[in-house]
Amino acid sequence: MGETADIGRRVQQLRIEAGAPLDDVASALGLTAEELTAIERGALDIGDAELTTFADLVGVSELAVLEPDSLLGRLAVAPRVGDATVSAREAHRRLIALAEIHHVLRDGGHEAQPAVASVPEGDDGRWLDRANQLAEWAGQRLGDLTSGPSEADRFASLATAIEYQFGVDVMVESLGEDGPLGMSLTDPEFPFILINADVIRPRAMFTLAHELGHVLAVDGSEIKIDEDLRGNNDEERLANAFAAALLMPERGINSLIEEHGRDAKCLAMMILSFGVSFESLIYRLHNLQVINADGRDALKNAGLHSLLRALGDTEESAMLLAARERPPRKPPHHLTTRCISGIWDGTISAAPLAGLLDVETDELVEKLSKAWETADAITEDYSTPKDSPDVVRQAYDADPVAV
Repeated sequence: MGETADIGRRVQQLRIEAGAPLDDVASALGLTAEELTAIERGALDIGDAELTTFADLVGVSELAVLEPDSLLGRLAVAPRVGDATVSAREAHRRLIALAEIHHVLRDGGHEAQPAVASVPEGDDGRWLDRANQLAEWAGQRLGDLTSGPSEADRFASLATAIEYQFGVDVMVESLGEDGPLGMSLTDPEFPFILINADVIRPRAMFTLAHELGHVLAVDGSEIKIDEDLRGNNDEERLANAFAAALLMPERGINSLIEEHGRDAKCLAMMILSFGVSFESLIYRLHNLQVINADGRDALKNAGLHSLLRALGDTEESAMLLAARERPPRKPPHHLTTRCISGIWDGTISAAPLAGLLDVETDELVEKLSKAWETADAITEDYSTPKDSPDVVRQAYDADPVAV
């Protein structure tokens, strides 16, 4: 009776959080209102099919009902219909599915190992000071983000650095042109960032830094879905200020202005050096009072096309146009590695990993089976007899990238 009562209270709590009327939920479950009331009071068990339908209805994992103290239990219900777009609700489901993979792997002994415990605590409630503090701290660990030779390299370098330095998975996949720019899980047990591959790279770059700001700030919103990056509350303002300070450090801006002066080429060099959009740059210039509000608005109204016209047929102009390509898909490094380990010992099937890698499950199973069968061919010291010079030369005839 105790477990039934606990589950019933949890069903009621989640239904209320989702803003779902009792009669509507009962109808969706194929129950009467009296039967659902009995479930919520702990007088009646909820069936497996009813539990599955209920969890999908309110946008949580079934484990959120059964294990309320778990990560899945801590995650919020889906945004209410009418309060969010269809794409936002689908994005919420995607994060829940990723958290379920983590949950199964963790229970099988394949723990996540995020390295965000050393994030400095804020000493007051001022979001701008906190953003700058976090950006300074993160920047020291992530290194020079302007060192890549191209925008694509800088985006990839930032994603890799986030995974390596903080143990926070970064995934890039198609969410649709009308889908969210990005989203994140900020719970310290399993921090995760997902970026939409259907937006241009400068926007993806800023969104990636924005989501990292949410993760490092641990702002209490375990699921963040950003359909845009408007600063409509202090959490969003902090994430925007963090991203701006991380990607466009004041010393870097001052150095480029000193080197190139205040002209169109300098604007282009800043955009290319930092990997950001024209709009992100001019707002940052205003943040730092390099330009005033009138100057910011004048540049905003002129737009990137005016900058391209001012640059003319130059290398910088061509590079700015090339930078508007989309970022490539990217699987989450740590979760992928954990899935492979979980498949070897039977913790999970190959299906979750196939979904992360966007391949057919049968194809993945075949590749993993071959890897397992040929694992003994990998030696630690590579101590085999040397070939003759003729055999070595003949090897250059082979295709070095063929699989």
